[in-house]
Amino acid sequence: MSTADTALLVAAVACALAVLLGLATIYLVVQLRRMRRGQRLLLGADQQDLVEYAVGLLARVEHVESRADHVEQGLQQVTGRLDGVLQRWALLRYDALEGTGGRQSVSLALLDAGANGMILTAIQDREYARIYIKQVTAGESDLELSPEETRALEQATAL
Repeated sequence: MSTADTALLVAAVACALAVLLGLATIYLVVQLRRMRRGQRLLLGADQQDLVEYAVGLLARVEHVESRADHVEQGLQQVTGRLDGVLQRWALLRYDALEGTGGRQSVSLALLDAGANGMILTAIQDREYARIYIKQVTAGESDLELSPEETRALEQATAL
């Protein structure tokens, strides 16, 4: 093989390598453009750096966490207020004075979540009506309860 043939072979190999390197460069440029397009789509047009984007994202996450803490505190306040609202009740109608008719007497138990509240009793007769109110704390009355009042309290606490 002569030097001319060797030079021609080296030139041909160099051309082939140049073509391969050119194709690899074109491929890499296309991939880089795709990545930059995806980065612009992800980051938006105003940001150029992933670090800047991550810092902004962290600030937004911290803001959302602080808002969630405020919402949780508000929810605890509302829950505390709801526990004091009358939530349980029971109404028991009966004939307190045998034979006076119509089950016109009533005992009404009104309780909150902690079984605190009152029992309201109205005893009806043809000539008079009497109303009694007894306080209930933690499911126990401060005064002795009639059997009907006890049943109304049991029904209200069973809910």
